[in-house]
Amino acid sequence: MQAYAVPAGDSTKPRIAIVISGLGVSAKATAAALAGLPPQVTLAFAPYAADVQYWVTLARRQGHEVLLEVPMEPFDFSDSDPGPHTLRVGMGEDSNTDRLVWALTRFTGYVGVTNLLGARLLSDADSLEPVLAYLTAHGLLFFDNGVAARSAVPDVAARTGTAFAQSTATIDSIQTAMEIDHQLSELENEARVHGTASGSGFLYPLTIDRVTQWAQGLSGRGFVLVPASAIVTARKP
Repeated sequence: MQAYAVPAGDSTKPRIAIVISGLGVSAKATAAALAGLPPQVTLAFAPYAADVQYWVTLARRQGHEVLLEVPMEPFDFSDSDPGPHTLRVGMGEDSNTDRLVWALTRFTGYVGVTNLLGARLLSDADSLEPVLAYLTAHGLLFFDNGVAARSAVPDVAARTGTAFAQSTATIDSIQTAMEIDHQLSELENEARVHGTASGSGFLYPLTIDRVTQWAQGLSGRGFVLVPASAIVTARKP
């Protein structure tokens, strides 16, 4: 995290982080996201494409902070399948660690990890704790993208000393411009009250367009857009 974090700059304004996931699978969609999004938006890359390192390097060159999406078990597995090497509840610590290491070695340049699906795993503290402990030992943050309604991440991260942030809004769960704009406005309200806020989305063309338009006027409304590493909880000494 320290090696690859993007400096947020000094500001007394409330901070908002936006993480857009799904990059690195479709070259066309990834290129469009890189062309449209401001560099302060954090980008999460799936580990599967053979050329993912190329896109990560390009993203970092443009100023984006990068996360790695690790496939994790959802409640409706295998109807929703995150793909090979999915971390699973009941798989056992050694097997899940092997799968985690596989994902971590697909590319470099990331500050930490976020979940690819994973509501079931994130809700199971016993399965999650070895994962966060491993990430912490390797200096990586964890960004919980908010998919799990009853996420165990805050409690487990407190025990493992993991630097983490948690999305409080999936900004594009309803794919309309009005709803995305509403969710972004709610993030401003949260940041105004708490000092920081974070939201997550997917690289849908409409999401990219609305986030780009929203970010242009953010400073004038009294906020600053920052990378995910700028809003993580402090690690234990």
